Amino acid sequence: MFLTNKTRLKIKDILNRIAQDEQVSLEERIYVEKLAKHNSTIWTWLKKANSLRRYGKQNSDGINGLIQKLGLDGLEPENHFDPKSDDIADWFSGSPDWVRRS
Repeated sequence: MFLTNKTRLKIKDILNRIAQDEQVSLEERIYVEKLAKHNSTIWTWLKKANSLRRYGKQNSDGINGLIQKLGLDGLEPENHFDPKSDDIADWFSGSPDWVRRS
């Protein structure tokens, strides 16, 4: 999916407000979620914005900073992968279609 500069700026504005825990309308949230389902870059941006809103900026030198920078789940211990008890396919089951196809 190709993004125009105007669309990219609109998305970035919405995501910046999400990251700073500012007001975002339901229509804006639906708009970004819909685009994120079809575009891996927007999906990553949205994950990062949600992580920043929930946990604040993490130290970039630590593992939490890396997880946040990559837009991954895992800042909560219950989301960490445990190879002794978790199945890798089940662990990725909540990810978008483009990840599950890989």
